[in-house]
Amino acid sequence: MRLWQAKSADKLRAIWLRASLRTMFHRKSTLAVLLGLIFLSFFGTLAVSAWMFPQNYDWRYRVISNLLSPRDNPGHYWLPAIGLALTALLMLPFAGHLRRHLEVASPRVARMTSGAFVAGSIALICACFIVPQHVHDVFGVRRLHEFLGRSAAGFLAIGMLCSCWCAWKGCGRSLFATPLFWIWSLVTLVPLAGIFASECLLMLTRMKPAWATPIHSALRHSVFWHLGFWEWTGAAAVFVFLCAAVFLTPQQKTHPRNSSDVMCPGDRWSPPIT
Repeated sequence: MRLWQAKSADKLRAIWLRASLRTMFHRKSTLAVLLGLIFLSFFGTLAVSAWMFPQNYDWRYRVISNLLSPRDNPGHYWLPAIGLALTALLMLPFAGHLRRHLEVASPRVARMTSGAFVAGSIALICACFIVPQHVHDVFGVRRLHEFLGRSAAGFLAIGMLCSCWCAWKGCGRSLFATPLFWIWSLVTLVPLAGIFASECLLMLTRMKPAWATPIHSALRHSVFWHLGFWEWTGAAAVFVFLCAAVFLTPQQKTHPRNSSDVMCPGDRWSPPIT
């Protein structure tokens, strides 16, 4: 009997703790604190590591992976690795925040958004623990760090694009404010367009050198040609995206699917039973 009561008490405490944490991460004040911690853990640790970089680190031309490389930054490569891993952990609650707010526009796309942000955060954590290797393969995979880093960026980009689609759909139904859609679209499409254009130009220089070489020669000294510029621009864009997700989304007192007074798109109205 006592054993059963102890197990029941432990189960109730676990349920209470889970509910308390869920309620805490639903609050915008908590998410605002997480945004401040993300800014410090990401930009703060990277700025300190860039300041202590053995050579002159110019963010416009150098990629972020140079700060995590034991070859390029032998004394302090562990600092940005810890900062980026902590940043990815702090980003996980925002996946649930986006799903809760976007599912009023499209539940399926909202789940895709949440899953993409979770997958991107996990890939970023893995990329932090697997430092760049310039000679040896890791687990039989060449440039595994670069693969994980690009996977993290790709998943986050998918989540941001899905969020933009939900915001556009929600603006038509007056579910979201119009500035939310425009800010999300700006910080999502501009870095993606820049990376896509630079990669296409790089491929053209290899396939059609006679046609693309003059353009490459004119842009090779421009910051828009270098991947490092777009990495830092994309990182800042993700932070602005999360800020807009916290401060420009409407406040939800109750979950739409758990409230009988709130109708979601696609729901049919039925008269009350008397």
